[in-house]
Amino acid sequence: MLRNGIRAKEIFVVLLRNGFNEIIDKIYSPKSFFRHVIPKPDKSVTLWRRIRITCEELGPTFVKFGQILCTREDILPLPLIEELKLLRDNVTPVPWEQIEPVFDAELENGIAAHFSAFDKTPAASGSVGQVYRARLKSGEEVAVKIRRPGAARELTRDFEILAWLVDRAAEKIPELASYDLAGILDEIRDGVLRETDFSIEARNAEYFNATNPFPEVFAPKIYTQLSTKRVLVSEWIRGVAPGKGAAAAPEAARSGARSLFHQIFTAGFFHADPHSGNILLTEDGRVCFIDWGVAGTLSRRMRYFLADIFAAAADGNAERTLQTVLKTYPPENRANKAKAESEIALVLRRHQDFAQRGGSLGRMIFDMLRALSSCGMPLPRDYALLAKSVVVMEETGRAADPNFSIRPFAQEALSRLYAERHNPKTLAGDAFRGAERSFAYVREMPESVQRILWKIEKGEAKINIDHEGLNSTRITLDRATNRLSLAIIIAALLVASALLVCSAALGGNERGFAHHLGVAGFIVAAVWTAWLTWIILRRKT
Repeated sequence: MLRNGIRAKEIFVVLLRNGFNEIIDKIYSPKSFFRHVIPKPDKSVTLWRRIRITCEELGPTFVKFGQILCTREDILPLPLIEELKLLRDNVTPVPWEQIEPVFDAELENGIAAHFSAFDKTPAASGSVGQVYRARLKSGEEVAVKIRRPGAARELTRDFEILAWLVDRAAEKIPELASYDLAGILDEIRDGVLRETDFSIEARNAEYFNATNPFPEVFAPKIYTQLSTKRVLVSEWIRGVAPGKGAAAAPEAARSGARSLFHQIFTAGFFHADPHSGNILLTEDGRVCFIDWGVAGTLSRRMRYFLADIFAAAADGNAERTLQTVLKTYPPENRANKAKAESEIALVLRRHQDFAQRGGSLGRMIFDMLRALSSCGMPLPRDYALLAKSVVVMEETGRAADPNFSIRPFAQEALSRLYAERHNPKTLAGDAFRGAERSFAYVREMPESVQRILWKIEKGEAKINIDHEGLNSTRITLDRATNRLSLAIIIAALLVASALLVCSAALGGNERGFAHHLGVAGFIVAAVWTAWLTWIILRRKT
C-alpha cells in the first residue's frame, strides 16, 4: 500500500464516490477530509450497475477483472453478471511514439528490416495490447500485436492493491468468509498476467492448428520468427463477424460448433471466449478463431466426468448426477448431499427442454455449477470456461443461422468420446496403468514406513497444529503490545526530560542545552500522548 499509495487513494476515492463507503469503513476507515468533498452517489442506481461503473472508472485492469468475473456465473449473482457483460475495452490508443520503443526492443533493426509497409494507426486497441496492420517483405499481410508500455507493471500494481483489499475484506466482513476471495483473485490475476505474454497466445494458436482435423476451421498462422513475449505477428484475416454479413451462414455455424465440441471432448483444449468478435467468417466460407489469449484445458478424466454428467442430466436423474460429482470429492466435502441433490433436481427440471431446439446447454451447465458451488462443491474454473464457451457459441451460431441448434453437435462429440472411453484398447491401457501404479505404491511402501520409523527413533517426528480462528486475537494482541510499548517509551521520555530540566536548574544553567533538550522531550511526549489517546478513543479499544 505504501509502494502504490497514489493509485490506492484513487481507488478509494472512486469506491467512495460510487457509494461503497460502508465497505471502505469496514476494511479501512480513512477519516481524512477528502471524504467530505466527494459527491454523494445516486441511490437510484442499482448496486450491480455501480459495480460496473466503478470498474469502468478505475481503468483497464478493473475492466479486465470484471470481464473475467462475468464468466463465473457459477458463483456470482445473475444481475451482476449481466452488468459485467456490458464492460468493453474502451481504451484510448497509445501514440505510436510510445509503442515504437517496445517494438524496437523486441525486433532488431525496426520496421524497415522486416516489413515493406506498416500502418502506424492501430486497427484495434485493448487493455494489454494494440494491433497494427502491416505487410511483410515476402508480401503477406499480417496483424502486429504490440504490448502497451507499462501494461504488465500497471496490472501487477492494481492486483497488489486488490489483494490487500481482499485480505482486509475477508478479515473484517464475516459474510465473505465462506468465499475463497483470495483464491479467486489469484486465479484471475494469473490468467490476466498470462495474457500479457503473447508467446502463450502464439503457442495456443499453433497447438490448435496442429490438432484441428477440420480444414474449414482454423486459427491465424503465427510468424514465430517475428513473435516474442511483447510482439505477436500473425496472419491478417479478411472476414466478417457472424451476424454482420448480408445472409445467414448455416454451414459456418455448424462448422464452428463441430470444432468447439471437438476441442472440448476430443482434444481437451478449447477456445475459452468464442464470441462474435473472436470469430471471423472468411470469403471462402471458412471459420477462423482469433485471439487465443485465454484457453481452457480438460484432462481425460475431466472429459469423462463431463460425459457422465451429461448422460445423467439427459435422463433427468438427479441422484446419479450427484453421485458422479461426489466421485471427485473427498468425504469431508460431502456434507450437503441432500441439499445438493435437491438443487440438482431443480436445475434438471428447469432445463428439461435443453434437449429441444429452444433449450440452452450452456445455461444448464452454468446452473449446475452454481448449484454445486452453493452446496460447498465448486468445480475447477475450466468447467466455467467451458460453460461460457458453449453459451457464447450458441449465441454466435444463432447470429449466423437463426435456426441453429447446438444439441446435435454435443451428441456427436459425446458419442465419439463414449466410443473412445469404452474401446477395448483404452480399457486395457487403463487397467495396465492402474496395475502399474498400484505395484509402484506397494513397492515403495516398506521404504516409506522405514523412513517414518527412523524419524520416530531419532526423535525427529513432529506434529504441526494449526489454530484456526485466532487471527483477530493475534491482531488485537499486536495492537495492545504496540500501544503498551509506546506508552513505556513516553513514560521513559518524560522521566528523562524531567531529569534534564532539573539538572539544568540545579546547575544554574536554566537556558543551556540540557534544559532545551528536556523541553523538547516534553513536547515530543505530549504529541505522542495526544496521538495515542486519539487512536484509543477513535477505535474504542
